[in-house]
Amino acid sequence: MFKQRSAAHNSQILVKAVPIKQGHTLRILWPITPNVRHYKEGPCKYVSHLIGHEGEGSLFYILKKLGWAMSLEAGEGDWSYEFSFFSVVIQLTDVGHEHMEDVVGLLFRYITLLQTSGTPKWIFDELLAICETGFHYRDKSPPSNYVVNISSNMQIFPPEDWLIASSVPSKFSPDAIQKVLNELTTENVRIFWESKLFEGHTDLTEPWYGTSYCVEAVPPSIMQKWVENAPNEDLHLPKPNIFIPTDLSLKNVEEKTSFPCMLRKTLFSRLWYKPDTMFFTPKVFIKMDFHCPLSNSSPESSVLTDVFTRLLMDYLNDYAYDAEVAGLYYAVRPNDTGFQVTMVGYNDKMRTLLDTVIGKIADFEVKIDRFSVIKETMTKGYENFKFRQPYQQAMYNCTLILEEQTWPWDEELAALSNLEARNLEDFLPRMLAKTFIECYFAGNIEPSEAESVVQHIEGILFNSSTSVCKSLPPSQHLTKRIVKLERGLRYYYPAMCLNQQDENSSLLHYIQIHQDDLKQNVLLQLLAVVAKQPAFHQLRSVEQLGYIALLRQRNDSGVRGLQFIIQSTVKDPSNLDARVEAFLNMFEVTLHEMPDAEFKSNVNALIDMKREKYKNIREESAFFWGEISQGTLKFDRKEAEIAALEELKKEELIEFFDNHVKVGAPEKKILSIQIYGGLHASEYEKIVHDAPPPHSHRITDIFSFRRSRPLYGSFKGGAGQMKL
Repeated sequence: MFKQRSAAHNSQILVKAVPIKQGHTLRILWPITPNVRHYKEGPCKYVSHLIGHEGEGSLFYILKKLGWAMSLEAGEGDWSYEFSFFSVVIQLTDVGHEHMEDVVGLLFRYITLLQTSGTPKWIFDELLAICETGFHYRDKSPPSNYVVNISSNMQIFPPEDWLIASSVPSKFSPDAIQKVLNELTTENVRIFWESKLFEGHTDLTEPWYGTSYCVEAVPPSIMQKWVENAPNEDLHLPKPNIFIPTDLSLKNVEEKTSFPCMLRKTLFSRLWYKPDTMFFTPKVFIKMDFHCPLSNSSPESSVLTDVFTRLLMDYLNDYAYDAEVAGLYYAVRPNDTGFQVTMVGYNDKMRTLLDTVIGKIADFEVKIDRFSVIKETMTKGYENFKFRQPYQQAMYNCTLILEEQTWPWDEELAALSNLEARNLEDFLPRMLAKTFIECYFAGNIEPSEAESVVQHIEGILFNSSTSVCKSLPPSQHLTKRIVKLERGLRYYYPAMCLNQQDENSSLLHYIQIHQDDLKQNVLLQLLAVVAKQPAFHQLRSVEQLGYIALLRQRNDSGVRGLQFIIQSTVKDPSNLDARVEAFLNMFEVTLHEMPDAEFKSNVNALIDMKREKYKNIREESAFFWGEISQGTLKFDRKEAEIAALEELKKEELIEFFDNHVKVGAPEKKILSIQIYGGLHASEYEKIVHDAPPPHSHRITDIFSFRRSRPLYGSFKGGAGQMKL
């Protein structure tokens, strides 16, 4: 057990702890003067901006170059007016774990550099510009969050600062900054180091979670040796940030359209465009979906696509980190049909960043040292899959059963462990040799500019002498299709929880209802609104089945239904399934007896939700992009749904429930995913050996099941796309 130490001994210690998951984490903490006492000067913002920087010459840049770190975060953590802690958290690679002393040595060497290099005012001015722009053009947030923030501010700041709080440091004070830097010493540091490798080498057990750990003293003299022995790398302050926006003017767009329109279509790409008619901020939102049929054609190709996107982000980091600091966010991620580039933020320097990202795709080279680090990170991610909560495992299995082309995590892990850098070198030109780019540009950008950006991208990727990309023939355009369940049949898939130590079991009870249809969509949404609270009340408050007990809609590429998710130690999944059916029997009575006034107020609540305006360009774009990527293109969906709801009668809702959801309904299609935790292993054995009940079918092999079922048609092939 952790022994009480006097305050003087609480520092200069190294605590080693054994975590549940794979990976090595190093946390370095110092007690400091709370930043809130100097919020106008913002010394912690300045210090964490530099220690947490990821550009050239930064601590992270050097650790990454040495192959020792995967990520680094720095800043003030827990604080009150009385006390505060400054922390640096580093995710180490396996090699970095072996060099922990050098990592701490380099950190102190960088802190010494900051302590001795004065506090350049230009860095403060940059921070001020970034924070001021961020405050003036801050996106709206949900009102509940906003209220909580402001009321918290009221307890800490004077009335004139309730809105701005500590978000904009307005006074440059080299003394305040120096004071924080001087608190980051070897004398008052505590180091927490977590790794599975400490198993069997600890002598203490923490009483609440049973975590094994040990405590060692690390006097400053030893740390001084770490600093002296650390490799002699060129640590230096960051260069000026070229991404800080200077032109914040709003573009004047002639046609103020409420919905996206298609501006341009070629063999290589299609461009959708939506001007900002609502938020009037100097921001832009860009999505570019690279459709490449080869990207997800096997577990290997799926993993290689993932490695490629992570390497791309890794290569961009030193240069584009400044863009993120300045409020221009970017991401490159794999998706079902290839990979996706997303950008959102100030439009002023967007072109510079986008050109860099596209240039890196065009001239991609596989760096063997970075490939190894990414492979290690991903391997740990897959190995930690088994520690996901049972309800997350149920959701994963549900997706695996319903989506036509998804690969199981263990096959992807097996593929990953055999991959080498040359496999990616071979794969990438083959993948990009069939590419189509679906683009969406929205916000403070003129149509002509959006067109010229896409034309320029096509020029680099498809039309230059060194281009790797070739156009995708119409026959190979990809669609995501969903398994159609059998009417009047209950499928169930029992599985043991991957982590046998987890006592929780979980049930995902999915009722598949229909494919995108205006009338049925609103009936389903209304049913979910009406049933959500009674389900929570019955399953969680009354029966106390578990902390997680919820009912929500499910939408897989336009195929819609309801799902109950319950996680429980009290009952096994088969029993939970029975409780869901018992709830539906109770709810049937409630629904049939619902007074007209209550029906009307539920309808109005749903209409009000649909009338709620988008708070920012991300929210608006997420809706329109969803319509584009699914191929449904119903940009006026919300307006049409409101009109349908205004006409809706209670009898129609009852009929919908009776046909599709009620226990024993002839049209009903059920999929019950059952994850058995450690407490219910014997119940799992029983369900696997028992014959299925009437009208039930046990899924024993997900992939044979998936291959044997018909699929819903895709909207991408439908008439909606033909007229474009």
